[in-house]
Parts: sequence; structure tokens; C-alpha cells
Amino acid sequence: MKYLIFDAGPIISMTMNGMLPIIEKLKGIFDGEFILTPHVRKEVVDKPMKIKKFKLEAIQVNDMIERGVFKMSNAVIPNQKLDIETKKILKTTNGVLRTTQTGEKIKIIHDGEASCLAFSNLCGADNVIVIDERTTRMLTEAPQNLETMMEKKLHTSLDAELSLLNELKKFKFIRSAELLFIAYKKNLIPVKKSKELLDALLYGVKFKGAAISSVEIEEMKKLV
Repeated sequence: MKYLIFDAGPIISMTMNGMLPIIEKLKGIFDGEFILTPHVRKEVVDKPMKIKKFKLEAIQVNDMIERGVFKMSNAVIPNQKLDIETKKILKTTNGVLRTTQTGEKIKIIHDGEASCLAFSNLCGADNVIVIDERTTRMLTEAPQNLETMMEKKLHTSLDAELSLLNELKKFKFIRSAELLFIAYKKNLIPVKKSKELLDALLYGVKFKGAAISSVEIEEMKKLV
């Protein structure tokens, strides 16, 4: 079995761009399951269901869960076991950086992102995490750059204990931009293919939260 583990960000980004149905089309060609953890469900269904501005999108995502497009993680791993691993990851990652002046710990990732990493650790199968947030990806892709990036983001000096990250395995990540690129290549977008369409898809998710640079987008466009 293979798993594509979704963080909330890519679902929200694709929903805001009217691309939520593309997730279902991608599921149709994927030899495995699309996974949501309870923490991610809370972000894309439970909370927005209570806000009229976002209720329609929440209902659509919930419908995809009910129809099996998304499978809840407890079908594979008990919630209690996932929660224990999630808390372990939160403790590790959010203890890496401290402010130089006060020693206060800096929160790097949140429950949803940590639960995706936890499922990846526990599922015992080939998996990729769908996440747009750069900070979480840097934990294993480029931890040496994490301190510098967070200092610029928070405008404060930090002390780093990167050795804490040694216990994290090398996770595999993909962004919503890459998912849409695959959908474009596989002719899953219900619009005539063109360079302008691909440009619109990639920049659409970039401006809705996907951490992808214009340089990366232009390189992806060259591939087709």
C-alpha cells in the first residue's frame, strides 16, 4: 500500500483556486490511499464548518471523506497511537530553536503538520506528505538553513540545537504545485492545455500559500 498524506494547506490552497475536484481525479490514477489525520480534518472540515464564509468548502471536503476519496488515518493507525507520536514530534521540533535573549522556545510546526509526520513514521509503507509550508519541509531537507530563515521571519536572534532533529527520518514531500503539474501532464484539468493554463495553475497556488518560488515555477513550465 502507498499513502499520500495531506496537510491542510494544500487542500485549502486548491479549494481556493477551484481545484478541489482535481484531487479526486488524482486519486483515480493513484495506486494507494489519500490520508487525512484528525488534526488535519479539524482544519479543513470541523473549524470551517462553523464559519459561513468557508462552510461550503468544508462540506465538499467532508463529502470526499464520506465517499472514500480521503481515508481517515484511524483506518490504518489508532488515533491514540498517532497522538503519542504527534506529541513526540512536536516536542522535538519545537525545542530546536530558542530566542537568544529570553531562551523562549519557538514553535516551528503545528499539530496538523506534526500529525502528518507522525503518520509517515508509523504507517510502515511507502508514503509522501503533501505539504506547502516551507518550514516543515526544511526540518529534514535543509535543517542547516532553518535558523537563518526563522531569524528573518521573526526578526530576532535565535539559538539552534539542530542535533535534536537527528532522530527525525528523511521524509518525502510534495507541494500542491507539483500535484497540479502532474494533473496537467495527465490531462486531468478540464480546460484545454496551454502554457497559459499551466502558468495560471502554478501561480494560483503560489499566491494562495504554496511555498514555491517564481524561479521554480518557470523551471517547471520548461519541462512541458
